[in-house]
Amino acid sequence: MIVVTNNPLLHAEPNALFVDGSFRDVLVKVRDLVYSGHELVTHPLFASLGMMFSPYRTVVLGESCGRASDFEMELVEHAIQTYDQATEGRVRLHEYDDDYAWMDRSLYYSAMEDQGLVVAGK
Repeated sequence: MIVVTNNPLLHAEPNALFVDGSFRDVLVKVRDLVYSGHELVTHPLFASLGMMFSPYRTVVLGESCGRASDFEMELVEHAIQTYDQATEGRVRLHEYDDDYAWMDRSLYYSAMEDQGLVVAGK
C-alpha cells in the first residue's frame, strides 16, 4: 500500500509518499503511479465539491499489479480534469488550511478502517 499525500498531518504515516506540492500535484503523482500499475484503493477526489477547495489530498494505492485497468487510468485522468474545472479562478483562503488538513486526515483514517486496516498513531 502507498499513501500519496501532501497533508503535513500525514507526512510520517507508514508507507507515505509525501508530495511537496498542491492537491493537483498529488493527483498527478497518483496518475503516474496508476499508469505504472498501482491500483486505486481510494477515489482520487472527494465526494464533496466543497472539499475540492482543500489544499490537501490523500489517496491510497495498492501495490503494483503490473498494469492498471483502463477504467482506473480514465478515472484518474478525469479526476485531474474535474479538479482543474472546479478550481479554475479560485482564490485560496489560507485561514482554513488547518481545518482542511484535519478533514483530509479524518477521511484517510475512515478509508483505512473501511479497508480493515489499522492506522498507527490514530
